[in-house]
Amino acid sequence: MFMEFVRSILFFLILSTIAGQLVDGTKYKPYVSLALGFMLLLLMIRPIMSWIGDEDMLQDVFSQISENTESFSFEQDAAKEKEKQVKKGMETVLEEYGIDVSEVEVSLQDDGEIESVEIEAADGKKAEKKIKTLLSRFYNVKDSNINISE
Repeated sequence: MFMEFVRSILFFLILSTIAGQLVDGTKYKPYVSLALGFMLLLLMIRPIMSWIGDEDMLQDVFSQISENTESFSFEQDAAKEKEKQVKKGMETVLEEYGIDVSEVEVSLQDDGEIESVEIEAADGKKAEKKIKTLLSRFYNVKDSNINISE
């Protein structure tokens, strides 16, 4: 058992040295080093788990983690981030032109274009024309897609 552990560590070190030499000086070196580090950790944990007596515990933990994690798509995260950026940008533009904005809600289409804008401003009805003109110029939003309330 112990000799098998030492043999596997030595074999891993030889292979990791070869892999390190192959990617030396390239942009992939940090990624290979990270992957090799994780592999070494797993290699070190295996005998500890077998000494404890529960060899399948590590596999059970990884399977439970993968079952319980929600899958998020990159597109959803990017769309939410773009909405935040557009919202913040609109608030900044309106405040620079002296319009007191309390709430801005933006909804985007699937292609990233602005679908509609909901604005709650203190002088919303008085400054409606100014708000629509600013947003249509800065963000290419149609006046009909901008809803303003007080």
